[in-house]
Amino acid sequence: MSKQETVEFALSGTVAGKPISAREGVPFVRFTEFNEEVQKYVQGSDVKAVLNDLQVQIEEGSYLLRLIIPAGLLLSLLSDTAKVAKSGSLVDIDPNRARVVLGWQARAKAEKTLAYMVRSPDGSFEPVQITQASSYTREEKEQWVRIERYLIGEIEDWGGSKNVNVHIRPRNSRDAIIITANADQIRKQKDNLVFHKAVVHVEAKQNPKTGELKDYRLLELQAYGPNVEEARLQELFAKGAAAWSGVPDAGAWVEGLRGGANA
Repeated sequence: MSKQETVEFALSGTVAGKPISAREGVPFVRFTEFNEEVQKYVQGSDVKAVLNDLQVQIEEGSYLLRLIIPAGLLLSLLSDTAKVAKSGSLVDIDPNRARVVLGWQARAKAEKTLAYMVRSPDGSFEPVQITQASSYTREEKEQWVRIERYLIGEIEDWGGSKNVNVHIRPRNSRDAIIITANADQIRKQKDNLVFHKAVVHVEAKQNPKTGELKDYRLLELQAYGPNVEEARLQELFAKGAAAWSGVPDAGAWVEGLRGGANA
């Protein structure tokens, strides 16, 4: 059976010219602020975490909270902190912990003497120190999946000598979409569809979390015919529903690609 883990959270610096000290005193605002933020960091996004099982010791050495964590509990706390210590990145850690770190960093930059530290006396992870010189960021990794879609709208332009593309303004939209194509796809059109309504079958990349689409590529282009095209649209919708039937939550699916919120 694994032994219990110890994690220390320390706040140091001066406020109004007086050093922060567990023995000599901590300004009330900083005291409550730090304690609440340590709780948020420890708990992360796991609202069901049983914090009652933790023991907290207050030690001298600036203002230091020592948490005694029973074996097997809060494993994501240890792994997330180890990631921050190793990479200096907040991308792959629990978002609530990332927000706490960014908050500490902003405060340390505003009040130059303040410093925050998370460390393991047992060496489970390297110390994480947050000062005015820190530069942590949380840049989300965008995930994109390829999808197919039918667009109905007016062709505003097509062709091009070097970069062949089709400009279509979908119905109910003020902005045109530029779709990459090739010369043969335009050449085989019997009619000039510019300024006419058409159905454009495209492949694109979609961000499952935001719904954003980009990098459109033409698959097929033809004049609009309501009766025929509605049937084709329904066919596409059926394909899309089947493709996503095993993904009940797109946001959770993205987190899974990243390794999970608590990885």
